[in-house]
Amino acid sequence: MIRVVADSSHDAALITEAVGGAAQVVNGSGRFTGGDAQVECVILGCRTPVPPGRIALVREIGRVMPWTPVILVTEPAPDIARWLGESAVSDIVWFDDVQTELRPRVDAQCRTAVLFAFAEEIEGAKLPPALRKALAHSFRAAADRPVRNVKDLADLLRRSPVTLAHAFRIRVPGGATLGGLLAALVILRAHQLRSSGLSWKIVSERLGFTRPTLHLKSKKWPGLKLRKLAETPRQRLLAKFASDHMQPLLDGDSPPQPDAAQRTAERTVSPADPIQPP
Repeated sequence: MIRVVADSSHDAALITEAVGGAAQVVNGSGRFTGGDAQVECVILGCRTPVPPGRIALVREIGRVMPWTPVILVTEPAPDIARWLGESAVSDIVWFDDVQTELRPRVDAQCRTAVLFAFAEEIEGAKLPPALRKALAHSFRAAADRPVRNVKDLADLLRRSPVTLAHAFRIRVPGGATLGGLLAALVILRAHQLRSSGLSWKIVSERLGFTRPTLHLKSKKWPGLKLRKLAETPRQRLLAKFASDHMQPLLDGDSPPQPDAAQRTAERTVSPADPIQPP
């Protein structure tokens, strides 16, 4: 679902038409909560000068829905660059270009924003250089065509698969594997493609895995059959990925306390509404 907050009904209609039937207009200043797990993107439409309350709204969205990209639709103005820096919106589209530019920008943000953010977190972590490079590459590749396995990843980076796998096991003890993380990235991308309306047959062809193979991967993580996977909100799946895979990778950088990934997961997924196996 795409939420639209605009300063006028005319702008809301313009944005909704450009996005298509998946948009929902939020009246007034907009209300968002951590329970809005179905919201994939927020589009904020406002003419210049940008009202002061919009920066606070974007920050609030970032606090309660940290995985959700925010796209600003506005008019060119000298203060826009400063405003973007203060508000940390994900992208910007001019009103004059909304019919041709908005839908592709929404699709790109929904596909890449979180995975690229994960890659940046990994690049800033205290990891062995080869493992850090391999993980960052894996996250970025998963925005389009995920790496199939550890061997393919090692071949791409001209590294030893044994060395990469061993470095991961040392960093993340307890049975977690680099292959398991790569498989989870495949499932994230499969879920996104399926949610866009593609059949599992086409998803399988796009990713290069048979449907039975995708089913087995989904049963391992997040523990769901494909039918249940398709019904799971993306926000909830991303929060589980952060908790299961990002948090263990980043735990070694600080004393044992809830880190950003865990706190985000706790905000995004209510304890009363976890992902349950079938």
